Amino acid sequence: MTKTPRQNGLAIRHLRIKSGMKPGPFATKALISYSTLDNIENERKNASPEVLYRIASALDVPVQALIREPGLFAVEEPA
Repeated sequence: MTKTPRQNGLAIRHLRIKSGMKPGPFATKALISYSTLDNIENERKNASPEVLYRIASALDVPVQALIREPGLFAVEEPA
């Protein structure tokens, strides 16, 4: 049986949008690059524990709030 890595990009995107932050300013606040945030939110890469901590701090939520099963959130970026 092959394990699928847990993805957290959709949870991160959902919480970021809910907080009203655009990706660029949010990445700056989280002390990560825009491309790193984009790769995580689009689930091309998993966030390292350190990056998850930075993102959680920027969102003012516990790290556990970012760890979700894939497909829990279906959100679209506001125009």
